Amino acid sequence: MLKPVIAYIDGGARGNPGPAGYGVCVETVDGHTIDELRGTIGIATNNSAEYHALIAALQYLVEKNYLFAVIRSDSQLLTRQMRGDYRVKHPELQKLYNKAISLAKQLTDVEYTHIPREQNQRADRLANLAMDSITTPDKSRPGETVETMRDQIAAIHGIEQTAQSAATVLAVGIDIEEVSRVDELMRRYGDRFINRVFTDAEAAYCQSRRFPASHLAARFSAKEATMKALGTGRSKGVLWKDIEVVRKDGPPHLVLRGGAKQQFIRIGAVKSLLSLSHTRTLSVAQVVVIGN
Repeated sequence: MLKPVIAYIDGGARGNPGPAGYGVCVETVDGHTIDELRGTIGIATNNSAEYHALIAALQYLVEKNYLFAVIRSDSQLLTRQMRGDYRVKHPELQKLYNKAISLAKQLTDVEYTHIPREQNQRADRLANLAMDSITTPDKSRPGETVETMRDQIAAIHGIEQTAQSAATVLAVGIDIEEVSRVDELMRRYGDRFINRVFTDAEAAYCQSRRFPASHLAARFSAKEATMKALGTGRSKGVLWKDIEVVRKDGPPHLVLRGGAKQQFIRIGAVKSLLSLSHTRTLSVAQVVVIGN
C-alpha cells in the first residue's frame, strides 16, 4: 500500500458565529510540507468552519490524486462524526457532512484522527491568518465593516437590532466531554492533573461529591466551551484556572480572571451565561457571552 499523506485541518470563528476561516496543512508521513491552504467562509460557527476545513482538504486530495490519507483534527466532534461514532443532527452541518462524505468516497482510504490542539498549530495558524483577513476592516471595501458583521451575527441568532438595542449575544461555545477520559486522567496523574486544570474551590467541590469525575468533567467542558466562546482556545494567554465555575445557592456561573477576563473585555462582553449537564458517561456545557 502507498504511504498516506497527512492533512492537518482547523477552522474557527471569532464570535461563534462570527467571521470564520479555515486552514489546512498537507504533509508527507515524514513531516515534509506538501502544501498549505487557507480560506474565509464569511459568518459561520466554529463547527461549520471545521467542516469547511475538512472539505477543502478532501477536495485538494481528490484533485491531486492522493488516494490514501490521514485527516488530523483537534475537533473531537468532527472526527467522531466522520467515523460514524456520533450522528450529525444540525441541518447546516448535515449538508457539510454529506459533502465531505461524498468527497471521501472518491479516495481509496481515509482515516480520521483526533489530536490535541497543541499538535495542530500549523493549521491553526493558517486558519487565524484567514480570519485576520476579514476581521480587520478593509478601507477599500466600505461595505464590509465591523457593524455589518455584527448585523449578520445578530441575524443568525434572531436578535433584532435597534438604535437602543438591549443585550446582544456575542458568542456561543459548546463542549462535550467523556467522563471516563477525565476519570483516566485523575487515575494516571492524580493531583498534578487536578491542580493544573481546576481551582482549589472547584477541586474541593467536585471531590466532595459521590462521583467526582462527573463533576470535574462538567467543569472541564465549561472551561473548553468558554475558550471557544472567547475565540482563543487554549492560547493567547488564557489558562485553565483563569476560568472558574462557581456554584453557591443557585445555578452555576463563571468567574473569569487573567487572560480570560482580558479577552472577555476585549470582545466587548459584559455578561456570561453557563449551562451544565452530565450523566455517568458524558458531560456537556454551553456558554453564552453577552454584550451591550
